[in-house]
Amino acid sequence: MIGSGLGMTEDRIDLPPAPHRPVPALQCYLAYAAALVVAAVTWWLIDRRGLIEDPFWIGFAVTCVATVAIWVFSIINDNSSIYDPYWVIAPPFLALALKATAGGGLLGDWSGRQICIVACLCAWAVRYHTMYSWTGWRTGLVHEDWRYEDMRSAPVPYWLNSLLGMHLFPTVLVYFAFAPAALVLIADPSTQAPLGIWDALGVAGALTAVAIEFFADEQLRKYRESDEYAAGGAMRRGLWKYSRHPNYFGEVLFWLSMIPFTVQDGLLREQPALVLSGPIAMALFFRFSCWLMDVRSLARRPQYQQVVDEVSAMLPWWPKRSLSE
Repeated sequence: MIGSGLGMTEDRIDLPPAPHRPVPALQCYLAYAAALVVAAVTWWLIDRRGLIEDPFWIGFAVTCVATVAIWVFSIINDNSSIYDPYWVIAPPFLALALKATAGGGLLGDWSGRQICIVACLCAWAVRYHTMYSWTGWRTGLVHEDWRYEDMRSAPVPYWLNSLLGMHLFPTVLVYFAFAPAALVLIADPSTQAPLGIWDALGVAGALTAVAIEFFADEQLRKYRESDEYAAGGAMRRGLWKYSRHPNYFGEVLFWLSMIPFTVQDGLLREQPALVLSGPIAMALFFRFSCWLMDVRSLARRPQYQQVVDEVSAMLPWWPKRSLSE
């Protein structure tokens, strides 16, 4: 699930334990190896047979097919959290695949703009895998993300809900948030304008977002080791003093920072719906996720109501003063 990891609020020790859904690490590796092979074969078949002309839509079809491969392993192992790292793994791979379709190919000429985008994506992905070392790679999974568990009670078959709601929906959301970057990557480098102020804004925004996520996750990690957290306390330190979900804000800022890269070459003017819709949808999704997290925390942490009353939901801002002060 998008946003899973250190941003989640864990259950307190006095609550029922999460359902036990073990998945061996080998199954996690097999799932992603299968997804990579299926994606490569699908891309080759689409390109060879000319089924889709536009590389952007080839990438979309390929990432959906790869997601279905992950879903098959999720169903076999009865744990949809196998999908968790996909939304971070896929964009860098897609970026390289799309660049390979552009003039000059993957090993040929790169524009400065394309280099900046791929560098930002790599920094974003490395931050995630450094700060949130997925247990699936190390020891395998034990539990399933609580959001997936909640979705199991929906009045539709689990396999269908897992496919559409837990796998394909986040894949589609991330791909269209990635759309501004994709449009730049598939453009011929020789036709792209020199780097300018808009590109500087994109790089600054993306790296700032990565830094925010890094520090927010590190601050929360340390807090979770404290006695205050074990006693049901609520985080009010560092970046968490100004935002209830600063890591979510960082994620939204990262995808919004892809938009400026499309300005210099006129892509924003030519395809505004494709450039803007994905990052904006991502922002709305994370705002809804903030609400879900708040509801969960209010039920588990006695002090969290004060946090809701005083601290901005996602956009960092000065906290309100308590009425008792």
